[in-house]
Amino acid sequence: MKTELWLRSARVQLVKVLCLTMIVVGFNPLGLERADAAGANLIAGKSYTSSMAANASYPDSGGAELTDGITAAPLLADAAWQGRLTPGSYSFTVDLGTAQTFQRFEAGFFKYAGGGIPAPTSVEYSYSADNAVYQPACSVGQQGAGNDIVRLTYSCDSAAPATARYVKMTVSGTPGSWSFVDEWKVLEEVPAPANVLKLNGSFLQPELGDQWSNTQWEDEFQYMKDVGMDHLILQWSANTEFGTAVYPTTVSGLTQETSQDVVAKALQMGEEYGLDIYIGLQLNHEWFANYTNNVAWLDEEAGIAGELIEDLWNQYSSYDSFKGWYLSFEVDNWNLPDATSWQRMADFYNDVTTVAHTVSPGLPIMISPFYNVSGGLNPSGWQTMWNYILSLTDIDILALQDGIGAGHAATSDLASWFAATKNAITASSPGTALWADTETFNMDFRPMDMRLMLDNMLAVEPYVSHYTSFSFNHYMSPQTVNPLYYETYADYVATGIMDSSAPTIPSGLTATAADSMTVNLNWSSSTDNTGVVGYQIYRNGELVHASYIAAVNFVDKQLTPGTSYTYAVRAFDAAGNLSALSSAVSVATTAGTTYPNIWSAGKSYTSSMPADAAYPDTGGTELTNGAYGSASYVDGAWQGRNSASSYSFVIDLGQVRTISELNANFLQVKSVYVLLPKEVRFSVSIDNINFTNAGTVEKPAVSSSDQTKTYRVTGLSGVSGRYIKVEVVPASSAWTFIDEIQARS
Repeated sequence: MKTELWLRSARVQLVKVLCLTMIVVGFNPLGLERADAAGANLIAGKSYTSSMAANASYPDSGGAELTDGITAAPLLADAAWQGRLTPGSYSFTVDLGTAQTFQRFEAGFFKYAGGGIPAPTSVEYSYSADNAVYQPACSVGQQGAGNDIVRLTYSCDSAAPATARYVKMTVSGTPGSWSFVDEWKVLEEVPAPANVLKLNGSFLQPELGDQWSNTQWEDEFQYMKDVGMDHLILQWSANTEFGTAVYPTTVSGLTQETSQDVVAKALQMGEEYGLDIYIGLQLNHEWFANYTNNVAWLDEEAGIAGELIEDLWNQYSSYDSFKGWYLSFEVDNWNLPDATSWQRMADFYNDVTTVAHTVSPGLPIMISPFYNVSGGLNPSGWQTMWNYILSLTDIDILALQDGIGAGHAATSDLASWFAATKNAITASSPGTALWADTETFNMDFRPMDMRLMLDNMLAVEPYVSHYTSFSFNHYMSPQTVNPLYYETYADYVATGIMDSSAPTIPSGLTATAADSMTVNLNWSSSTDNTGVVGYQIYRNGELVHASYIAAVNFVDKQLTPGTSYTYAVRAFDAAGNLSALSSAVSVATTAGTTYPNIWSAGKSYTSSMPADAAYPDTGGTELTNGAYGSASYVDGAWQGRNSASSYSFVIDLGQVRTISELNANFLQVKSVYVLLPKEVRFSVSIDNINFTNAGTVEKPAVSSSDQTKTYRVTGLSGVSGRYIKVEVVPASSAWTFIDEIQARS
């Protein structure tokens, strides 16, 4: 009998696919409006003075262009721009008439480097009571790297609301260069709405930060600052499984793999934007195989953690933004079942925290455990475990993962688990702060609906003092995902009201069978007050796919030949508001061909990666023995692998065969992270050396229910070979279960 799955965190490496893909797609946030928690523009329509007149060819028409409310387009010919050939800097001053209170400053500039108009190197905003002595409010560095012929907004907030009669904007640039400006705003301070729950910060995986340019780092921290965030947690600084680091480490056995010093960059941004930075120690996926069972391994990791603390503190202690440590080995409710394992975990924590408190006195130490309600310790057992561990250790912050995005829990489960954790802290370590680690992704590793995220925050509000997130940077930032998610959240932060308007119903749905396994869907787009972010596809009454783009078509593949299907679609926005379902349409796939000869039956094969010992390939014959597994991961017919890396099988058919169809059967049980592959690649060979592609199958659209799914290439012509290779590309760092591969004709 195969055993219960051991769990791993859903967050260790899963965001790689999303963040890399979305950055390549290239959402452009340059024109995105910032979260506007401010009120009226106090200088709208006001007169102003300038230290330097505009050039006669690009004049300040009527002496009012800067405050007339007319926003210039990114076109040199737009008369709303005023231009200057600058000596290096110039300034504008506005008299508000009376002292007024403000905090936000914005100004628009034109960049056309190809036309000799660079972006300003900096814009500084200041204020004065008497128009003689000015105090700095805030400043913005050069914007728009990598973009040209664009309108750029230089915006920033003063550290606190300021009250003054006069405001000044000083624009700096390269001497002798052109500078074009059109609108300046100084926004009235408006008190934040009461009882608004806000994310206070975010985990950042260093691989994403390493991809950012300097401008993207600046923009990211500005976006975080604009919605009231106060901290960032760099999830790890080293990976001891592979001997790599994200900074120029001196720790033996570790080598920097990133192009940037990600630790230094995070700390620099923290200094500039006033965010606290927590530095994670090492990541190692072997934790999810060893847990506390391998004491020698755990002791070795504790030693390396201590070396990292000393190394990081030696290099970066001068940064005021360096505010704490994060221990990235994530404890769960399945794999530390008794007092022996709890004691070992406490010993590990103590080994690490002793070094941290000695090297960096006063810096808090954070952990982020998780639970899965489908098994393991229940809330009472969880409370007992943390009573034990916390009574023996010096942990300052316990940031409990809510588990909603990972599918580990439902919103209704949260109160019992957070209450149990709070009870353990109160009883055993009252000085430990309980934070919520709010998940911002869903089980498809896409952005979570903003309303669901807020509901989860509300559910744990009685128990926590702070909300961090996994992860604003990966699943909410307009640099990574559709900017509508950020805009919707920012609007909520500013107003205290989450958008509740549903999109209109999609119309004109049509469904056409393209072949025996494919249906093409088309419809007319919906509209929404904030914007549609995607469409849900329903097949036979089940949600099978969510498209996170504005496209109004979908190709449904890997269907059953000769079968009738009924489809409907609905639109959704970033808050999670859903339109009603469209009118349903029905279609039938054409009949397919059945190929009776199964050349792979009973044949031997090799694998590039052995099955996990808990889910073995019993007898080395499970892939070709004809025994199909049920929709249960404990069914002995399945063999399982827990990896983000691709792996393959090669079946020897014994002789060259003509092949008309190749297929492989997989399992999905999302609750325990048995996921269907991202894609499966089939190829054939005569000599087991040179393989020819026979087809690739991408993950088909299926519901979230437990099920088996066959990936199939069929109707092959002119394909023959003795050796069949099947390469499996996992969807993420999770389980894939396979049981049968067939070559048919």
